[in-house]
Amino acid sequence: MKSKPAVVTSRGETTIAICGNPNSGKTTIFNAITGLSQKVANYPGVTVERVTGQFTLRNQTESFTLVDIPGAYSLSPFSPDEQIAVDALSSQGAGEPSAIICVVDATQLERGLYIVLQLLQYEKPLVVALTMVDLLDSRGTTIDCKLLSSELGGVPVIPVIAPKGKGIEILKREAAAAVSSVQNGMVAVFPDEVEASIETLRKVGSGSKLSRGYLQRVLFDRNGASERHFLTLHPTAKPILQDCRSRISTQSGELSRAETEPLTRSAGQIATKVVTAQSKQATTITEKIDRWLLHPLLGPLALIAVMAFMFQSIFSWAQPFMEGIDIAIGWLGAMATSSIPVGPLHSLIEDGIIGGAGAVLVFIPQIVILFIGIAILEDSGYITRAAFIVDRLFRFCGLSGKSFIPMLSSFACAVPGIMATRTIENRSQRFLTILVAPLMTCSARLPVYTIMISAFIPLKYYGPFNLQGLTLAALYLLGIVVAVIVALILKKTMFRAQQSTFMMELPAYRMPTLRSVLTRVVNRVKSFIVRAGTIILAIAVIVWALSYFPHSDSVTALWTEKIEAENLAFDSQKEMVTGATYQELEQTHLSRLNELAHGMAGDHVRNSWFGRIGRAIEPVFEPLGWDWRISMAALASFPAREVVIAVLGTTFNLGSDANEDSSRLTDKLRAAKWDRGDNAGMPLFTPAVALSIMVFFALCCQCGATIVTIRQETASWWYASFAFIYMTTLAWFMAFLTYRVFNGLGL
Repeated sequence: MKSKPAVVTSRGETTIAICGNPNSGKTTIFNAITGLSQKVANYPGVTVERVTGQFTLRNQTESFTLVDIPGAYSLSPFSPDEQIAVDALSSQGAGEPSAIICVVDATQLERGLYIVLQLLQYEKPLVVALTMVDLLDSRGTTIDCKLLSSELGGVPVIPVIAPKGKGIEILKREAAAAVSSVQNGMVAVFPDEVEASIETLRKVGSGSKLSRGYLQRVLFDRNGASERHFLTLHPTAKPILQDCRSRISTQSGELSRAETEPLTRSAGQIATKVVTAQSKQATTITEKIDRWLLHPLLGPLALIAVMAFMFQSIFSWAQPFMEGIDIAIGWLGAMATSSIPVGPLHSLIEDGIIGGAGAVLVFIPQIVILFIGIAILEDSGYITRAAFIVDRLFRFCGLSGKSFIPMLSSFACAVPGIMATRTIENRSQRFLTILVAPLMTCSARLPVYTIMISAFIPLKYYGPFNLQGLTLAALYLLGIVVAVIVALILKKTMFRAQQSTFMMELPAYRMPTLRSVLTRVVNRVKSFIVRAGTIILAIAVIVWALSYFPHSDSVTALWTEKIEAENLAFDSQKEMVTGATYQELEQTHLSRLNELAHGMAGDHVRNSWFGRIGRAIEPVFEPLGWDWRISMAALASFPAREVVIAVLGTTFNLGSDANEDSSRLTDKLRAAKWDRGDNAGMPLFTPAVALSIMVFFALCCQCGATIVTIRQETASWWYASFAFIYMTTLAWFMAFLTYRVFNGLGL
């Protein structure tokens, strides 16, 4: 390799890209190199996530930025992730990688060499990280790394066992050295006609830094992105490009064959030279396990057992931590506002900012447990088996096995679930998954279910089951069933494209490592907090403003008089009592002051913009059995569904610190009456009303973060608007049907 100046970004960072096939161990190596220094942003000009991390060499201070390129089997892009990989490798100027690390699975060498040969065409320094070498050794097969390096024109080939950290330091040194080097040699792959066409396009773009890899993507473009970019730079080149493609097609029969056949042939020839295999392959542990876990009957049963255990752990183990965070948020709000007089600033900090942040942070324990489970399933290799099993169930409604992971993630939160759809190559399946993922019952719905079930569903036992537990299970099942029905309808209408073939490699089973799992979890949670937390916090502040203003002075004056009267009454009585009687009187006085403060807050909410809006839209929700207070709470829950509990608590004069475990709130809801209209004086909440509320929350898209994420992932407000409209409409009709049926039954 010859020395060359490193490409430095606008922020002074030297960038190295890491790429490779899915399931090749790329993410494990990335985590081993960068640890917890990772951060998430978007690729320039698009809304797809860009994960980067920093690393340094031992005893050195120079820092390198490692960019995790989405996994791809080829640089002929089909999925959004593959297109991002091509764009990132083809970028120039800021963000251009100075070197590339390509991760290759040693057990699938020929397939990995396909993308290595493509990367060589980009004329950038390249280092190959050879993973799974320990697994290959256990099979009695070896790879001559020195010979492989020679066959690739001198590219360094580094054997790596990432879970154990073996080879990581050597890989870092080679990648750092490659930054200031020029790759020697080039593997001859393509026929003369292709080479001539590349040179023709290079002459058209003379004056521009266009690599062979970029020009090949223009020449063999399958989705039009590279072609559009090239013709934007060189508008007069279209006939030249068409002529080149015509000549290649004439020689090779098809344009795509002129690329794939030479690459496949060269990869196979190199693999044959460098691999020494044993004569007889023994049955591997992976094959023995798959006989059970991929069995047509036992496989689905095992998957159900794994999922049941995961969800049980999510909703059981997280509860103490959630309660602790809830208490901490309340303490922080009190501390932050202790020296601030009661008023708009006090309310903004306590209810708007800290309360909005708490709405996100309180569900972090459940998300952490879910991500731990997913990380273990991913690192062990089981997650792809689960996708394979589920594919047979999803196929009829337009989804595929690759929809499984996004929908699984959506049980904790739809935001990471929607983001996980990027690995789905088929656009129709990807968008279909995005549109139905929010129907999965996320953690934010649980507070609503808890308060309604505990207040209005009797605790009746039917053998080992009770009615409250069955109701909760039915709500989870409702989301799944409706998602399948909606997907089937959308498949027949909006997404009528031909069903694609589902292909996913089944990697060997491996024992997850603690470091790998923790790194994945910490970085994913950090990404969730930054992305979802900021959105929810911003919307929560808006909701606070609508529920606080206009802040009527007359209401304040009225309740202040009542509070002063209570204080005067206490002062006049306390001198006449002592001992236990005084303590009882003081306790009664404090309780009364608390009730009066909550009464003032409730009146302010009822007279706020949100209260007025609630009364204005009451006719829309009255068929569901709701009055303006329930309607207003539903509106306030748009940024985060769990906000509905605090709004109900404030509306019914219990304060915004009410939660789903509050017996006072339960009693208040049971005792609530209609305050106007034909139903005035009648009970407001009944089992039928509670069920209609739960069904509405189960199906409605009351989550600003989800809407924004759909817009980001589809690059269109149309799909985001459609998701909100169809889910809200569906929720209204299903809640209406639920109320009418159960009300007719006398519940």
